[in-house]
Amino acid sequence: MLIRIFKLLVIGLLLMQAVQAQQAEDKQYRLSGVVTNAAGERLEGAFIVIRPGDKGVLTNKQGRFTTRLSNGTYELTCQYIGMAPLKETIVLDNNKEVVLKLGEQKVSLNQVEITTNSIIDINSVQMGSSFMDQELLTRMPKLLGEADVIRAVSAMPGVVNAGEGTAGFYVRGGSSDQNLVLMDGAPLFNANHLFGFYSVYNPDILKSFTLHRSGISAAYGGRISSILDVSLRDGNTEKMEYEAGITPITAKLSIDGPLSDKVTVLAAFRGAYPNYLMKLFQSENVKNSSGFFYDGNLKLKYQLNEKNSLTFSGYHSADGFKFPYDTTYSWTNTLGSLKWTHLFHNDFTGSVTLVKSVYHNTVEGIATGEEFKLNSGIDLSQVKLNLGYFGLQNHQIDFGGEASAYAIQPGDLVPYGTSSLNRRTLREDKGYEAAAYINDEIKVNDKLTFSLGLRYSHFTKVGPSEIYRYWEGRPKNDKYILDTLFISAGSVVQTYQGLEPRASLKYSLTENASLKTGISRTRQYIQLISNTAAITPVDVWKLSNRDIKPQVADQVSLGYFYLQPDNVYEFSWEVYYRKLYNQIDYKDGAVLLLNPNLDADLLFGEGHAYGSEWLVKKNQGRLTGWLSMTYSRALRRIKGPTREETINDGKLYPSNYDKPVNLNIFANYKAWLNWNVSANFTYSTGRPITGADSWYRYHDQIFANYVGRNQARMPDYHRLDLSFNREPIVRERATYTWGISVYNLYGRKNAYSTLYQHYYGAPAGAYKLSVIGMPIPSINFNVKF
Repeated sequence: MLIRIFKLLVIGLLLMQAVQAQQAEDKQYRLSGVVTNAAGERLEGAFIVIRPGDKGVLTNKQGRFTTRLSNGTYELTCQYIGMAPLKETIVLDNNKEVVLKLGEQKVSLNQVEITTNSIIDINSVQMGSSFMDQELLTRMPKLLGEADVIRAVSAMPGVVNAGEGTAGFYVRGGSSDQNLVLMDGAPLFNANHLFGFYSVYNPDILKSFTLHRSGISAAYGGRISSILDVSLRDGNTEKMEYEAGITPITAKLSIDGPLSDKVTVLAAFRGAYPNYLMKLFQSENVKNSSGFFYDGNLKLKYQLNEKNSLTFSGYHSADGFKFPYDTTYSWTNTLGSLKWTHLFHNDFTGSVTLVKSVYHNTVEGIATGEEFKLNSGIDLSQVKLNLGYFGLQNHQIDFGGEASAYAIQPGDLVPYGTSSLNRRTLREDKGYEAAAYINDEIKVNDKLTFSLGLRYSHFTKVGPSEIYRYWEGRPKNDKYILDTLFISAGSVVQTYQGLEPRASLKYSLTENASLKTGISRTRQYIQLISNTAAITPVDVWKLSNRDIKPQVADQVSLGYFYLQPDNVYEFSWEVYYRKLYNQIDYKDGAVLLLNPNLDADLLFGEGHAYGSEWLVKKNQGRLTGWLSMTYSRALRRIKGPTREETINDGKLYPSNYDKPVNLNIFANYKAWLNWNVSANFTYSTGRPITGADSWYRYHDQIFANYVGRNQARMPDYHRLDLSFNREPIVRERATYTWGISVYNLYGRKNAYSTLYQHYYGAPAGAYKLSVIGMPIPSINFNVKF
């Protein structure tokens, strides 16, 4: 059905374009160029209004734009978030290339008009996207002094937080592994530090991030829920700058500037020292625990000439956490991307990117007689080709492809010391994914714009592998294995392929309001096997195979967008419905760790997600900020061939992350000279849990009797954060910034999980576990020179 609708849209657009081409009479020329900031960094998403005609164009990822106009004199007005608008007059009597350099927005200290760094683009066909740059991110209240991308993402419409102190997030009814999380184009498989209290992104070197929830370009693939595209700054081309910062548990240092007239560098290091804070807790377990993390970024850009540039972006991080007398956890992320960008012609650009992403984790048991190391991880190698062509009137065509190779080590248990355990090593999980795409944004007229995209993906699972055959009509488990098929290394185990059509439409009701709609299909060939709310070091990534089919999602969305003529207020409302196929859940008592027959403990079914998202923003004045509210449902149905492979009698039930009501309010108030007060309030419905109503004894052990998957809920979640931020103090040789934050201002003891305890002669008693149950004050200080 989705593909049939897509074909009808294509035919209709081709007919309209044929009529439009016959009506074109005037001699037209090409106007193209780039938009940069004062430091020479190219700006993606800058908006240029061309008058007369009020024609609007957006810059692409390389900061370029191209359009065709009749000969004449035009005024260009260029706008970008946080930058002063630029006006420039040109005479177009032949093809012309321009460079538009924007300066920072100047606001005198006695002015009260403050503009937030996020606006709705009612002219773009894109919908379901949230953008934020570094300046707005650093204004938001902080946990232990550190601004955080993942917490900021959780304040966006359609996003559900995984829980207190976690880095996971859910988008429009999808699980956390269904989000593609990128750093300068390289995928991350674990984006958190210290089990989620921080994310891997250093806010001091961040340029911006965009979360795509719908209307996703065909250039993106591999995940079915969302794309979190995080970009780091390019190096400053004007002068070398140094920045240092300190918070209660982190210290940071970065350098940014030119090494020569063609080479720029951006380097940053961040380290954490939380142990002294743990000593302040009353709990002996917390006092005797220890942890750390550090991360480093290096970005080099070499501008070979006007048409060629090379960019290298590298990242490495390490985490460690030790619980007393028991277990230590450690994990590392290593990313690298090398990108060559080439300008074939003013109408034709392209890039080739080589990507490497390696995630490794180790769980070490230190109890006497049970010493072991459990190693696991994932290794991704990828090459991407992206091309953009703007030579056709009213068309912006992007096309290209990518190829990926996965190698997953699901588990290698190595005993040592006095351990009585035996070594166990699971087979490596290998596969290859390839994709090709084309996306065309078509401006039919001043009111109507289409975006049509088509992506084709192909996946091959290869050996070594063991495939189990089971007795027909029996549940899949070790007792009913009939035969085992061994697949040699490199041999094909299973292949999957399919089309992923995308289409969206923008219709301008007025100059300040538009309707947008979109449909899309996405596919995912890698999944996270986890029974926790957020991504943890003991989770297992697994590729699709004969038993685990690719996850597929179809989405339909509709939205209304309004921006006041003076840009003071903006409003958006989106509704959506998603159907998800081959969704994973687990049998009762499933064993996920070091299970050679893990597939037999997995259950598969369908998902249904729908919701409504509202966003109201105030952009100017003393008080700025936004209110976002989401009502959504995320439901599952697992109905297998046997009772053991069915959940809740095959009826719909809430998924683990079904939190119907989510409310987020962010406000920034210019309270007095040089100071801003920011507050963030969040509220959500409690997460579903499987509750217990009684207890029973088995072999002299007492167990809670759980009834009905996800039929109970934890208490509702709410929290208020507050911060005071000093405007930058500019001195002759340095600029200083500092602020004070209080996380969880009124000390709400939000439940992270619910546990059950036996009381003799009474039903099972529930009690909640809170990770953060008190206000946490902090201070942050940065100096740039």
